Formats: sequence, C-alpha cells, structure tokens
Amino acid sequence: MITPLTTKLHPEGFNSPYYEVDGKRFYTKYHALEHCRSVGWEWPTFKVWEISNSFKRPKKNFKQSIKTQCEILSDTYKKVRLFYSGGTDSNLILHNLLETKSKLDEIAVYRRFPGVVDNDSNEFDQFNILDVIKKILAQYNTKVPVKFYDIMPEHFNYYSSRLDELFFPYTDLDFFMNGIHTIAEIYPTMLDNDFVNVLGHAFPYVNDNNEFYWNDGGFNHTQPDPYAVNFFCDSRNTDLAVNIAYSMRDYLQRHGKISNEINWANGEYKNFKPVRDILGFPNTGTPLDTKYDALNVDSVTTWLLQRKILVHMANAQKSEIGRQTFDNFVRFYQDYEGKFARYFNNRSIYNGWVGSVSEKHILLDV
Repeated sequence: MITPLTTKLHPEGFNSPYYEVDGKRFYTKYHALEHCRSVGWEWPTFKVWEISNSFKRPKKNFKQSIKTQCEILSDTYKKVRLFYSGGTDSNLILHNLLETKSKLDEIAVYRRFPGVVDNDSNEFDQFNILDVIKKILAQYNTKVPVKFYDIMPEHFNYYSSRLDELFFPYTDLDFFMNGIHTIAEIYPTMLDNDFVNVLGHAFPYVNDNNEFYWNDGGFNHTQPDPYAVNFFCDSRNTDLAVNIAYSMRDYLQRHGKISNEINWANGEYKNFKPVRDILGFPNTGTPLDTKYDALNVDSVTTWLLQRKILVHMANAQKSEIGRQTFDNFVRFYQDYEGKFARYFNNRSIYNGWVGSVSEKHILLDV
C-alpha cells in the first residue's frame, strides 16, 4: 500500500532548499534537528540560494519574469505537472503556463480523507475548484488532464502508527497535512515518465535592513518532495523572486509596516494579499482568494484552530478508523513536544516550528 521514499529526488537544474548541520545536508527539519541534538549543534542552517547577493530592480518586470520561468520549465523538463489547489499561487501559475502555451501535461490535485470520503471536507470540493479549472481551460481553448491523488482513511491510519518514521518528518506540522512526498509513496507511478512537479508558495520576506530572505515555513516544509520545483524561487530566474521582494518592500514601506518581527503566520498574512493584487495574481472567485483559513487574530497563533485543520479533524471523527488515526496523532504530538519543545514557538507544538531563516540578500534600489 505504501512504498517508502527515503531519498531526495532532485529535478534537473533546480537547487532544492535544504538544511545544513555540521557540514551535513538534510531535506527535512525533523532530521536536521535530530542531528543537531546528536552532535550538540544549536540550530540548522537553512539555504535556498546558497550564497547571499545584492540585487538591483530587475530589468524584466514581474510578468516578464513569470514568462521566463514558464520557459525554463518547458525547455528543461520532458513533462510538467502542476499541483493545483485553487489558491492564488497555483492559479497564477496555471494561467501563465496556458497563456504562454508552455508545457503542461497534468494538473494534479490531492485531497485528504482522514476518516471518511465525502464531498465537503476538502477545499477543492467545498468551493467547486474543478469547475474553476474547467473554466480556465476553456478560456485558453485547451485540454489538460486533471488527476486526483486522494489520501484515504486507510492511508492515514497506516501512517499514524509510523509517524516518526514515514510521515511526520516529511510534512508540514499540521494534523493530516502532506506534501508530494506522501503522494509519491501512495502512488509511486507518479514518479515515472520524467515529470517535474511544480509548486507555488515560498514568497520571500523583507525587513527594514533592505534585505529579503525565506523562512522554511513559507515552503510548507516541502523540501523533501520528489522532483519538485518551487516556481517563485528558482535560482535560474532570480528576477522573479527579486521582483516579488521589491513589491513587498514598496508596499510595506508605503504602509509603515516594515519590521524584522512581522508575524506572517496569522494576522499579518493579510499583507500578502494586496501585494499579490498589485502583481496581478488572478482570482478564482472563491474564498481561497483570501487565504480564508489563516486566522486574522493576532493573539492566536495555534494552527490547531485553523479552519482547514478543524474540518479535517471533524472528518476523522466520522469513522472508527479515523478516530483511531486521530488518537495516534495526538499521542505522537504530545510525546514529540515533550522531547523537542525548545524548537517550537512558545514551546508548544501547536504554535508551530520556530522558523529557520535562509541566507539574506540585499535590495539595492530602495
């Protein structure tokens, strides 16, 4: 049922973000922190573009740098698979791949069913995102197969008894979250046919020292995902991330919100929305346009209260296998928190990892 994937599979030409501890490279935070403990290392280094650099405003604008990224994908890889959630990032990528007539061989969707299969526990079904995809494809008068990679109750139950070995190190911290790594273990044939897996997210952060950088949480901890390219932070096309960083800097400076301590995880996440609007990210006309599950309450940071997580936890309670899975998750998280509390915000696993910050790059034209 599960084919464990124990090594990082790299796409040609893309430098996958990684952690470094005492000269050793890791693609999961879990394993990096475990090595920190074993060798007495304080904290892992997180690297995205390896070497810090300085950047003037790119000659290519944001739209042009998006086109360049589409060309890189088409020219480098035999087949392109876009993982589409209906969020603004994957929606922009879909529109631009189609608009530029770039290579796109599959639109991939994964749904999570911890307890039962239903029609209202996944955002994709709740907000009828399949119709959104169909309308976009019709807009560009093209056809691209849409393939579903569902994680079923028996999959979650199997993982829940092996969380430390197979699941927890390779996912974001939230209950029942997963990346492509999990999908590839359940559906190993997706690794065939020379596909590259295209992901969104991974926006840069800016501070009042005219620097930009990445936080590992901004990647949804998808570093171990196989053959994955983060569309917005490809070192082969630095103009794209630099354009985003300048737009972020300009917006925050106009609104007096530059800070080294901006909490992008909850209420401050709303600042990404106007920057995406300025950059022309197309909307889907659904609640996913506004990142509806991110709490807009500054005093509450626990991921346990996010709407998406609550719905998945409720789904788990609808069957005996789901309830057993849920209990296994709770026991594991409580135990893990006791051992690794220093690595969590407020020493609580439900407040998320303390973020790992990447190398920093300087914005020269400010």
